[in-house]
Amino acid sequence: MCATRTTTRKVLFIGDTSHWSRLAAAHLRDVFGHVSLVLWDHGDPPPRVHETWHGDHIFCFKADLLLKPETLARAAVSALNFHPATPQFRGVGGYDFVLREGGTEFGATSHHIVPRIDAGPIVKVNRFPIAPGETAASLSARTAAHCLVLFYEVIGMIAQGRELPASEEQWGERLYTRAMLHKLRTTIRRRPS
Repeated sequence: MCATRTTTRKVLFIGDTSHWSRLAAAHLRDVFGHVSLVLWDHGDPPPRVHETWHGDHIFCFKADLLLKPETLARAAVSALNFHPATPQFRGVGGYDFVLREGGTEFGATSHHIVPRIDAGPIVKVNRFPIAPGETAASLSARTAAHCLVLFYEVIGMIAQGRELPASEEQWGERLYTRAMLHKLRTTIRRRPS
């Protein structure tokens, strides 16, 4: 059990079904005690628990679930997202797009959630270099690890009652969508070897 445990706070955690999200959820339970948990992947039936939840904090970790403004309003203290990409890659598929564009670095972004996708004030960005020969799968795994470290850091600040930093980084204009990702992956599969 964590020495800074704060069991009086009501927390909602929304993550994908990956091992990384399970580690993040376990950490939240150590820090806050009871956590309402939603593990969901795009394509699964939509969960409903978040539609009636009321509490203090919402934490989304590598999750594609879009939250309605009324859900966000029921978080009395904060609603934070841990986005597995740098701010230049709003939306989904950042791993694929940064590699297609020949990027040399990538990272994870923590930000406040607002009704617009990946557009809220940025708390912090953790960046790392893209390795030679990197694939979308390997970059996804490395990004998840960096996202988890960022999660631990930001949750630690909240548990200690510290004010979250405000990054000067800005979101990119382009929103990368599932349709764009599907088109990119289809184009890559069709290329002759």
